[in-house]
Amino acid sequence: MARSPFARRGAPGRRTPRAIARYRLVQDGLTNRIEKGEYAPGDRIPTEKELARLYGVSVGTVKTALLQMVHRGLLHRIQGKGSFVSGSLIGRDQLRLYHFVEGFDDEDAPLQVRLLALHAGVRDLAAARWLRVKSAEPMFRVDRVFAMGATPVVWTSSFLPQRLFAGLERLPREAFETKPLYRLVEERYRLPTLRYQEMFSAVLSDGESGPPLAVPPGFPLLKIEMLALSFRDRPIEYRVSFCRTDRARLFRLPLRAPSSA
Repeated sequence: MARSPFARRGAPGRRTPRAIARYRLVQDGLTNRIEKGEYAPGDRIPTEKELARLYGVSVGTVKTALLQMVHRGLLHRIQGKGSFVSGSLIGRDQLRLYHFVEGFDDEDAPLQVRLLALHAGVRDLAAARWLRVKSAEPMFRVDRVFAMGATPVVWTSSFLPQRLFAGLERLPREAFETKPLYRLVEERYRLPTLRYQEMFSAVLSDGESGPPLAVPPGFPLLKIEMLALSFRDRPIEYRVSFCRTDRARLFRLPLRAPSSA
């Protein structure tokens, strides 16, 4: 009986287990080096030929690995220049997640940021659940208020695993008031926000959320819970925000991944 020509190579259009293992070798190797900080956000990684020699695989296997990493948001490609480590999905021209407008064609109102408090050693069951850490693990809690003129419009609390952000409590106050938190985390700890998830709900202010926003109890607010994810979908920040929209409406700009053109 004649032996199938695909007995050794596998069926057309399908990668053999050995081929899959090879491209994952490249993918995991590069991901580990990014996580260790050997390649920082914005760095160009070696060429496909250089990676092929480094890992002892074909250029085609390297192409497959890089394509998977682009799809996962770890890398982005610039035609004629190469592949680069992705930074935060939120563009550098987007200084914050919160934008307040009167209508679609209006410019967003400028917001001033004030740091209310930074607590270390915090333990919070809800934050621990979404950050996928043990309930007893200490976290940082960063409380800030965003104001439109003299009116506070957003009160936000960010929870971050303390073991990932050593020394955060020693940063000067202006670092939290002049730079977005996601950018601070990326630049100092090399943990970009590759994607994030949000949940929205309508709530009434209470004794905790009312005072920072200067509203009485029972005032209608928009509650936003946000989970920021970095490499390997690791949660790095859980944020709870309360927004008042009686002065202007909250507007979310579309997020665009870095261009590959």
